[in-house]
Amino acid sequence: MRSIILIVAVFMTCFFSCSEFVDYPLEKKSVNLIGPKSDLMTLDTTLTFLWEKHIDATSYRLQIASPDFESIVRLPIDSVITKDYVELTLKPGTYEWRVRPENRGSVGIYTSRKFVILDKKVDEK
Repeated sequence: MRSIILIVAVFMTCFFSCSEFVDYPLEKKSVNLIGPKSDLMTLDTTLTFLWEKHIDATSYRLQIASPDFESIVRLPIDSVITKDYVELTLKPGTYEWRVRPENRGSVGIYTSRKFVILDKKVDEK
């Protein structure tokens, strides 16, 4: 009886401690974007990019392209972030931003939105 309890205890210890080292596949997973909202038009040049955390992600890849990812002229941001938000300052222009979940074993699917930062000088005319 004592050996059965010992075997079960060893198995349970291995099972629960090994789960810390297992990265679950993210290939078909994405994150929900919270802000900036889709098709935002703003005069603010400093924006907070925010998305929902994914339970299996250890980091997130954030990319921002201008004007969009189909016709990139500039890629001002391409970063891996461990938080679920980042505050960035950008120049006036048209942008598309996207985020995907990542871990050591896989990467997920990008979710994207577009936004425009208006030029204050143009707005004053």
